[in-house]
Amino acid sequence: MNILKTLYGLAVIVSILLGFFIGYGHPVFPWHEVPSCDAIFGGLGALILLLLVKAVGVLVRRKEGFYE
Repeated sequence: MNILKTLYGLAVIVSILLGFFIGYGHPVFPWHEVPSCDAIFGGLGALILLLLVKAVGVLVRRKEGFYE
């Protein structure tokens, strides 16, 4: 499991770094001019979804022995 986390972290770092070297040929939107904007936006979106799911889990969790 630790190796998977390391590989995932390495893939994220490589993806962000590649965004600085490989840009859009013809940017359509203004945010495409910012290096690695899509990678950072995707990472932050995933983090927000994760936190949202954890918050909903806390709100809908039943007390222990609820079904007894």
